[in-house]
Amino acid sequence: MELIARFIFSLTVYFGWIASPVYTILALRPKKHLPPPKQPEILDLSAVALAKKIRNKELTSEQVTKAFIERCREVNGDLNAIVEERFAAAIEEAKNVDRLIQSDTLSGREIETEKPLLGVPITVKEACKVEGLSHSVGAKLRKGVKAEENGDAVANLRKAGAIPLAVTNTPELCCSVETYNSVTGYTCNPYDLRRSCGGSSGGEAVLIASSSSPLGIGSDFAGSIRMPCLFTGIFGHKPTAGVVSNKGHFPDHADKEFQKLLNIGPMSRYAQDLKPALKIIAGSNADALNLDQTVNLNDLQIYYMLDKGFMYSEISVDSTIKNAIQNSAKYFQATHGCFVQQIDLPEMQETCEICVLQTAEVEGLKQVFCLKDNPKDECSVIMEFLKLLVNKSDYSIQLLLNRFIVESCLFIPTYKKYKYATVKNNLMKRLKETLGDNGVLLFPTFATPAHYKYQLVWKLSSLGYPMIVNVLGFPATQVPLGLNKSGLPVGFQVIAAPHQDRLCLAVAEELEKAFGGWIPPTYSS
Repeated sequence: MELIARFIFSLTVYFGWIASPVYTILALRPKKHLPPPKQPEILDLSAVALAKKIRNKELTSEQVTKAFIERCREVNGDLNAIVEERFAAAIEEAKNVDRLIQSDTLSGREIETEKPLLGVPITVKEACKVEGLSHSVGAKLRKGVKAEENGDAVANLRKAGAIPLAVTNTPELCCSVETYNSVTGYTCNPYDLRRSCGGSSGGEAVLIASSSSPLGIGSDFAGSIRMPCLFTGIFGHKPTAGVVSNKGHFPDHADKEFQKLLNIGPMSRYAQDLKPALKIIAGSNADALNLDQTVNLNDLQIYYMLDKGFMYSEISVDSTIKNAIQNSAKYFQATHGCFVQQIDLPEMQETCEICVLQTAEVEGLKQVFCLKDNPKDECSVIMEFLKLLVNKSDYSIQLLLNRFIVESCLFIPTYKKYKYATVKNNLMKRLKETLGDNGVLLFPTFATPAHYKYQLVWKLSSLGYPMIVNVLGFPATQVPLGLNKSGLPVGFQVIAAPHQDRLCLAVAEELEKAFGGWIPPTYSS
């Protein structure tokens, strides 16, 4: 444990307590609700169900696409989730799909095999290239940049027949778990418009949670899929590191550590959509995951942790999240006779140091954060902070905070890198041995449900919960487990050993059946 780093995080917790009355006062504003979906018989179906109905001619792709477009237009004024849309082009593509299906050129079985998402509309996080659409990723210095081609994950979805509707909002260069930037503004949580939707895949999460998109893809560098999914009550999967190509994502870097930390994955209201979507975006690499291998739930070993262990610099995990984890573990024990055990991993208490040093090890990350190609042409963090005070900086405070952490390593001495690398390797080895090929770990994704806007700065100490999974390269699925008394989603992540993604997904599907999965936001009457 590093005293200076922990002191910095302790200050954020302390000032968070001091600032809490401000957020309490802000919460006195009337709570506004989104309008209910006008076509729930379409909008509330899973992507898998929609694909089946389209190829079986029970619904047309045009009907489905227009229904989601109408819903996007209806709620986006409140949510601010869409950066740029392609609605007209999507409708034309849907009409072409309908003509293909009506021609009977392909049988239903052939469509299911070759184009499993034929005619299904999707949305995409703006960081992932969609040909012809915005690819600025919330950065002033990239404003107006368009994607000249589809990224690999999007190309694979297109090949499977999916129809992109829009690209969705993200913080500047994906460098925050609060979806806000100075180009496209703040994205609000559909469960409470006064609160954060998390980030960096926040725009994607809120469209899906509000029945405005059946399926999307996000990217996850430090919980950027799982945290928005937690805050908006949907499912999201961070794959095993290296399985899904990052080509077409921005930011990107050739450094192998960057490629390990960054993962593109699927997001949906329904667990059943995750496996087929993952299989599609992974392409030929999907074979390494054995996703079609049946998971015998009775043979699973369920391990769980309610927190990383007590640390004075950490926010306590909310009791509703702890209860969700315990109730899920008890369910598997009672219903499937699974071996269940609460475990203690002392190395988890060092996640702050491990994650900070791992990020700092990414070669060239400073240039990525400053949008500079020349290593000698770097921006000064101090100067940019000063310019920010007079609204003259080209960068957001979130990005500058990330840059500060990378440059300073939170004042952890460089000679201690080996020590924490050893701790990380010991944790990875121990967790791999514990989980094996039939075990999962139920673990908090974040310490609390969705916080109020701009409150994240006081909760930075909780980022170790999602990011340690990226550092280790393990797969993890965010699972919703109901709402708390304030009507905010509660849930946790299911972690498995590398290339055991199917275990996470199987547990997610079972918990959805047992506890109900996604619960819609409260709509206006």
